[in-house]
Amino acid sequence: MNITYITNFPSTGIKHWSGSVHFMATNLAKYSNMDYLTGLQEDWTFSLKVKNMLYGRNKIYRADRSPEFGRSYAKQISAQLNPTTDILFSHSSTLMSYLKTNKHKVIYTDATFASMINYYDYFTNLSQQYIKEGNQMEQLSLDSSSLAIYSSQWAADSAIKDYNADRDKVRIVPFGANISTQQKSLEEIKDILKKRSTDVCKILFLGVDWFRKGGDIAIDAVRYLNEELRQPAELHIVGIDDLAVENLPPYIINHGRISKATPEGMKKVESLILQSHFLFIPSRADCTPIVFSEAMSYAVPCVSAATGGIPSIVNDTNGIILSSQVEPKEYAQQIYKTFENKSYYNELALSAYHDFEARLNWDTAMKTIVGYMKEL
Repeated sequence: MNITYITNFPSTGIKHWSGSVHFMATNLAKYSNMDYLTGLQEDWTFSLKVKNMLYGRNKIYRADRSPEFGRSYAKQISAQLNPTTDILFSHSSTLMSYLKTNKHKVIYTDATFASMINYYDYFTNLSQQYIKEGNQMEQLSLDSSSLAIYSSQWAADSAIKDYNADRDKVRIVPFGANISTQQKSLEEIKDILKKRSTDVCKILFLGVDWFRKGGDIAIDAVRYLNEELRQPAELHIVGIDDLAVENLPPYIINHGRISKATPEGMKKVESLILQSHFLFIPSRADCTPIVFSEAMSYAVPCVSAATGGIPSIVNDTNGIILSSQVEPKEYAQQIYKTFENKSYYNELALSAYHDFEARLNWDTAMKTIVGYMKEL
């Protein structure tokens, strides 16, 4: 089976989309004959520049989902497409929307356009023209795709509800972990668990969008652990260079941004994950955070909120998931309860690792997707 991986990124390198493009492509290549069509260009026509000025005055208008861009992408793909390919695969629902072809089109992504409107700040205050074009492009993509694969039930439900997508071609395959180090064996994991502190609860927050990821909630919860529950706890923050929080207590440590694209950065992040008892990201809005899968690969249970695609990743067998409306102290109480019961914590940690092995890795994801492709 010949597959062409299509992306508007300049390459399938590890720096793009937090590494997801690289790991998708690398693992898909294990199970198929792959070629790549990268670096699709944005074609800013005169009419598009006029539209951008007209519709972007008081509301937000972007060209990324315009018919002009869509037709330009289609033209570029048609000109470069290998005639021997059987299936066109993309992590984006926008690139192939306007492409007319007799080849099978497969998309694999984490959200629909409709699901993002007024969910992320980036998708607020949108002009009606942008919403119209975004929905039109999404509809064209779903109507013309042979498979629409999503990383969560939340995204799949939106495709069916908001775009009347054919249920028979909608699939759910969770994303994997963007880690380039050697996967730990079960014996190594058990040894890691023995080395974790039994006195100080070490909690990791890993994210670059402080407010959306609930960084302020994490700080308040760890304060409650230390000051109200009298449980010594540390919060290690990765991803935020300038943390706009004053008078931080010594048990909250900010490591700034660390690039996992470098061996040194990956080693540092791995070290922080290995020592942690929990990954704590109480998101206000999220699609499918890759970092949960990464943490579970090191037997670190995840603590988060039941919003967006998170419930398809985090559950009671691999972590703690609470309503997105709960107060920080409720997170603290659940973390305390779990950490205090050492045997239960170890069971939860091992269960998280097994969940990574079973379904939250790129090899399993791509093997599953290739299986679906073979049925076409």
